[in-house]
Amino acid sequence: MQFSDFEKDSNIKNVSEMLYEKNSYSLFNSGIRTENLYKSLSDKQISDLKTQYESDSYLFNKSEFQDEEYLQNNNLLEKFEDISKNNICKNVIKAFFAYLLDKNNDLLIEFVFKGSSQTNALKQAKNFIKSYNFNNSYLHKLIQHPRYGKAFEFFLTFEAEYWLKKSKVKQKEDHQIYINFLKLCCCDTDYSNHLIAYKKGKKTAFNKKE
Repeated sequence: MQFSDFEKDSNIKNVSEMLYEKNSYSLFNSGIRTENLYKSLSDKQISDLKTQYESDSYLFNKSEFQDEEYLQNNNLLEKFEDISKNNICKNVIKAFFAYLLDKNNDLLIEFVFKGSSQTNALKQAKNFIKSYNFNNSYLHKLIQHPRYGKAFEFFLTFEAEYWLKKSKVKQKEDHQIYINFLKLCCCDTDYSNHLIAYKKGKKTAFNKKE
């Protein structure tokens, strides 16, 4: 039996409403209305309706999750913009570099210079650190660096909180907010545009397209 688009849409709406009311994906346990409707639908049409309902539910849940994630990220951004950032960036980056050069871990040869000898990897890392300037422009480049960027994200995710806990730095809460925001920048580099670059005495939003 063939259905017009109007009839098909009407059936989809009816089935969706019944499934929502019963909180079930089954068309067989929704009472007399469902039973009568079932008799007028082929197996394929029933399957299509169930698939459509499940797809709509997935998209709704996904959209709800994305909205919540967006609010959380922007809440973190607001906290980041409110904290005093004096020396916090330098403290975090220095801790990362110290961890990078620590011979007791394999971050360099596993993440940065995979397959290279530890001696050669340490040499290259030291040269990179020597050329690094502690400003937000370099921080932005570090986050996006093809070699050191992932190592930095690893440090922020798995080691930074431990470092912060045992360190003697002040303003630990602000450091934690800064670390959390840097982790967000690593996951979504668009947020790194909110890092502030100071150029010629002017405060400007750092643009990754520059």
